[in-house]
Amino acid sequence: MTPFVAKAAAAWGDPPPWVLRLAAEADATSLAQAAARIGYGKPAVSAVLSASYAAGTAKIEAAVIQTLGAPLSCPVLGEIDANRCRAEQDQPFRPHAPLARLLRSSCPSCPHRTAPPAERGAP
Repeated sequence: MTPFVAKAAAAWGDPPPWVLRLAAEADATSLAQAAARIGYGKPAVSAVLSASYAAGTAKIEAAVIQTLGAPLSCPVLGEIDANRCRAEQDQPFRPHAPLARLLRSSCPSCPHRTAPPAERGAP
């Protein structure tokens, strides 16, 4: 377990997915970079990971979800972030790839399905 994820797990017991996403971002970059990315300071992010943030976490939670993406439960890939979900949806169909066939059959009925790339303005 990485340091910030371990810190969150120890403090929260069973951290919510957005806290784990924030901790993973801090582990992947740094606490300062993760904080800057969501528009908060290092002390605030550290307090959230320590489950000691006194001001309430609704606004930080919204910033994490909006900026970093919340984990989604994919029926094929398991827990992934929204960016990966969108990237998989945007892939052209690859008929010889078993994973692509599974995604093609699951994605159309998935509640996380977004508009096709052309409708979102993507190339």
